[in-house]
Amino acid sequence: MSGKTPFIIYLFLIFSFVLAATPDGVASEPAISQNEPLLARLDSILANHFRLVNDKEVKIDGLRKSLSKANSDMERLAISRQLYDEYLVYDSDSALYYASESRKLAESAFPEDYNLITNWKLNQAFIFTVQGLYDKTMALVENIDTEKLDNETKGAYFGTLAYLYSMRSIYLNKNQKLWEEEIKKANQYRDSIQSLHPELSEDWLWIPVATALDRTDKDISGIDITPLRNLVDRSTTPSRQNAINAYWLSRFYEEKKDETLAVKYKTMAAIYDALIVNREIAALQELATYLFDHDELNRAYIYLLYAVNQANLYHNRYRMVSLSDVLPTVRDKYRDELEKRDKRLSVMVWLLTILALILLGCVVFIVMELNKLKKMKNLLKEANTDLNLSVKDRDNAIKKLENTNAELHNVNKRLNEANSQKIGLLAYAFKLTTQCINELEDYRKKLLKKYKAKRYDDMGVLINDPELIKEHYQGFYESFDKMVFSLFPDFIEEYNSSASPENRVDPEQFIKNKTLNTRLRIYALRRLGVSKSSDIASMLNVSIRTVYNNKNNGGTAATD
Repeated sequence: MSGKTPFIIYLFLIFSFVLAATPDGVASEPAISQNEPLLARLDSILANHFRLVNDKEVKIDGLRKSLSKANSDMERLAISRQLYDEYLVYDSDSALYYASESRKLAESAFPEDYNLITNWKLNQAFIFTVQGLYDKTMALVENIDTEKLDNETKGAYFGTLAYLYSMRSIYLNKNQKLWEEEIKKANQYRDSIQSLHPELSEDWLWIPVATALDRTDKDISGIDITPLRNLVDRSTTPSRQNAINAYWLSRFYEEKKDETLAVKYKTMAAIYDALIVNREIAALQELATYLFDHDELNRAYIYLLYAVNQANLYHNRYRMVSLSDVLPTVRDKYRDELEKRDKRLSVMVWLLTILALILLGCVVFIVMELNKLKKMKNLLKEANTDLNLSVKDRDNAIKKLENTNAELHNVNKRLNEANSQKIGLLAYAFKLTTQCINELEDYRKKLLKKYKAKRYDDMGVLINDPELIKEHYQGFYESFDKMVFSLFPDFIEEYNSSASPENRVDPEQFIKNKTLNTRLRIYALRRLGVSKSSDIASMLNVSIRTVYNNKNNGGTAATD
């Protein structure tokens, strides 16, 4: 197994190198990686495009139903304005239809309202510009008398012409002279908007940026971008105006060479466009171009396909032409990248197959080794069981030996105690015998002395005195009782356990005084092995009848 390990490691290293050479979808460009959350949100919104389209169609259907039920011309114009706004960046043909119909209605119902009629003319002109019909735009706006317009309508008029010449300049950008002429006119109308509104409203904060960027020198040094940036940063509602503001803010940072902020605000503009289903989308096209230039081919291709589909549905000729120039290049490079990726995937599949076969072999080897290990484990388990049994038997034998030793020790202890008692009794017996002999010797000498003195009467008195014998027996009883209590500490309890209930005695009475009565002394002699009643009677100086009576009243039997 150890010999195979280096080979498996080499395979893993090769596999890792192949993976490292494969694009993993993580952007290396800081401007892209730092804006990844925004780009991911844009991806999610584009993935839900059809749901957003459905929501917009539902809203438009509701407005159409409201238009059919309108009770006055003013109400019809108001609802038509909402329909125009919904179609403005969604369907140019439908937007143009409602602009044209509303203009007719305004001219017939409100012929004296010049600003109202002009507003609908400008709406028509805007759609003509989107569709690239610049002559029709010029035909609509050239007869407008600006002296009759209020400031709001005049601003819309200047804005429409600025948009017209801006779009014309894009068409003519290959001719520098013509481009400069058209963009100069566009900027003149933007300047007119600024002169009309010295303090620009939120709708026109992007004008200074657009004007500066459309000049030849692109000088943005004198522009205070703070109001526009604050507006964009605090605005979160999806709208065409917020998309325009974010787009021109991104163009400003492009010129400043701040790619991170440029990508951020261009992505925000694309998000707003996608949320309102804006099909006139410059932001997404430019963002896709930037991603393509920085090797984010997958996103670039998806974004461009989305932009192309939306431009076709919107009928924006300029957008369709500009996208048709970019898309083939992106598609070809994307196809090349897919082919490279397929080759890498093929290599990885082969490597994975080889690795899988090796791993399968390793698994088989491991299973075999595990089976061997299992058998050895079972053998070891059996050996451990036998060893445990042997150890258990040994422990039991040791325990029995310890118990036997303990019992033997107790026996030895009792034997030693018995021997000590025997030795003590022998010594005590010798002492009593010696004492008795000495007393007999003293008594003999006393009688001899009386005899020599021929005091025969005194001698008779001594011989006939019964108290002398009683005193000797009383001393014998005391010595006998002490010996019994010494030999048998539990003598009274032992006697009571064998005696009948009526013959039992109070232990405290005898243990306290260390003295026995005749019955207990008879029992003690029997306990010491003296079995003959005559011997017991002789030793205790009692009658045989007394011995028999105590025998019949309980205790150990005696034999003659």
